[in-house]
Amino acid sequence: MHAPELFAVTVIRFHVNEVFDIAARGGLAAVGATQPGEFVGIPRLYDETTGHHIRILGVDHPTPRTRRTGETILMIDRADADYVKVGRRWTTVAPPGAS
Repeated sequence: MHAPELFAVTVIRFHVNEVFDIAARGGLAAVGATQPGEFVGIPRLYDETTGHHIRILGVDHPTPRTRRTGETILMIDRADADYVKVGRRWTTVAPPGAS
């Protein structure tokens, strides 16, 4: 009998560099850097400090700037506005007690 294989979980972090609230859009646009790597699909993210689940509405199309800088644009539900601030860090792994 073989021992079950364990798969390493890669934790990806998103650092919010800029936030835009464009009235015609469905949510807040958060521009930021991911490390290490990039998201595949729409990620499930948590605020690194509080564990609050960030409600992501979608990943926006790249712009000339984000192509140049390697940044990602996430559309975030306005209900999470308190967590969509420059300097916040979100993570793909829920901290203990995450909401």
